[in-house]
Amino acid sequence: MKDDTRRHLSLLILNELAEKIKGNELLARRLEMFTDLPVDKVAQAIINQFEYLLSSDLRELIIHLIEQDIAFEQSQSIIPPDVHSFGPEERSEDVKLELPPLPEEKTETAPEIAAGRIEETVSPPSPPEEVPVVDSDTESIMEHFAVREAFPTEAIDSAPAPDEWLYLYGFSYAPDSSGKGEISKRIRVGGPERPSEILIMDYGDLRIFLRVLPKEQYALDKSGKPTLTAQKSSQMKLEHERVLNLLRSEDVLVPVPFWSIIHGHEGTLGSVERKYVDMLRALIDVHDAVDWDVDVMAFDDIIMQLPSMADTGQDRVATRSSRHPGGRSGVDVRKMEKIIFREKALAQEIHNELILLAGKNKVDYMVRLDSAIMGDWKSILSARYHIGKEKRRTFCQTIVALQNKHQEYQLMFKVTNPISRFSFLD
Repeated sequence: MKDDTRRHLSLLILNELAEKIKGNELLARRLEMFTDLPVDKVAQAIINQFEYLLSSDLRELIIHLIEQDIAFEQSQSIIPPDVHSFGPEERSEDVKLELPPLPEEKTETAPEIAAGRIEETVSPPSPPEEVPVVDSDTESIMEHFAVREAFPTEAIDSAPAPDEWLYLYGFSYAPDSSGKGEISKRIRVGGPERPSEILIMDYGDLRIFLRVLPKEQYALDKSGKPTLTAQKSSQMKLEHERVLNLLRSEDVLVPVPFWSIIHGHEGTLGSVERKYVDMLRALIDVHDAVDWDVDVMAFDDIIMQLPSMADTGQDRVATRSSRHPGGRSGVDVRKMEKIIFREKALAQEIHNELILLAGKNKVDYMVRLDSAIMGDWKSILSARYHIGKEKRRTFCQTIVALQNKHQEYQLMFKVTNPISRFSFLD
């Protein structure tokens, strides 16, 4: 394509973008928060962010999103067959400048997707008629990705030492795009009874949740990497999922696997820089998710120690190993039965609560009354729930409410999305 043709097309895009911005009522409302500042300064700051969006990595993300939109529209016969996308193989020297505009709702969604303030999906996009109408009663991506703090933040006195190991929980969208990768703030979640102090690192449009790994919690293996005893690992798994559920109840969150640790702030920042675009895509995927897997785990030894599980008699001490391969021997049969019955009742109660919010559900496993007593975390309920976007926050808050309601049993609620997986350590 000739330079003057390319220049002319870029001006067409710029003019179209200006017209879309002028007619965007939602954007106008969002700009009201800047009305106390100098108009030229606000405009320049926004232009600077546009230039950042079009930098190398994010430019590729924008192109990818637009191509997906166009491919979907063509498959739905929205765009006539003789109108081509702007892929390199489609361009020619005699391309006409009077290009027909794409459907309005599509052309304005792609830049907004890349800006991180959108309701469109990446894969697969929803047909136009299925996009939910956003009103005061409908949860949308704007409620999650708005310029707001999901949790109150406070400054920290000093950043983690360079030699500290950092434990990562996950990441969400940052309330603004001014983060430079510093660890300078913290949040407190979980209430006064079981507070958790989480450090936050904002980098561009991302907010990463982490904490310093206390040296007393781990030992170093031969390679110099922290390792856990079996007991500490069990305890930390419970805390890991509890914190994720608390964060998820107020914000769209991409979790990372248990025991995701990185040495020092520089190592963490380097991982974020390398995976920045992948992290943005993961956020869009999680926002679009409607299927959620819930695995409720119990630890028999914990339940066994509860006063309500006290022995009712000692005349039936026996093993059930012949009926339950892998089970534990030497445990009072009546206590075993009482524990399993309680776990069955808990699993059924939790499932009954969650199906009230689900459009449909599928139970893969629920503990049976002939199940074995185990010496580690075991599943008592494994199910998938289809949750509409308008009910997602309520669903996540219900998980936290159930977590608190059954706190004495120390149940682990592991919530995952079957299509979204992300790891810093890959």
